[in-house]
Amino acid sequence: MSFGSSLKVIGAGVAWRTIGMESAGQELLQAFRSDDEQNRTLAGISLVKAGERSVDLIEKTRAAGEMTPELTRLLADIGGPKSQVLLSEIAAEEGPIAKAAVESLELLDEIDQLGSSD
Repeated sequence: MSFGSSLKVIGAGVAWRTIGMESAGQELLQAFRSDDEQNRTLAGISLVKAGERSVDLIEKTRAAGEMTPELTRLLADIGGPKSQVLLSEIAAEEGPIAKAAVESLELLDEIDQLGSSD
């Protein structure tokens, strides 16, 4: 981990969340896939805070064949109807990415049940 790389991820997060700069979104995806735990965490937080904008970015990543189970699980953290639709599509497939989508949908269902029991 380096302080400079973390600042770069933070800056990309601000640019992605505020103006939707595509290159900043790509920078966040790259950081989210990195071996640096701090940068992964910072990128994940920014992607979640950007909400549906990030769902669109993840959908493009999936179309490019670059989806990962970790990125799939991030959709559950983002939440919302658009995330659930994408998770359902992914869950209908096979493999570790589909398994992550099924687990994410189950988690979202549990959260919904907890919220409705109040």
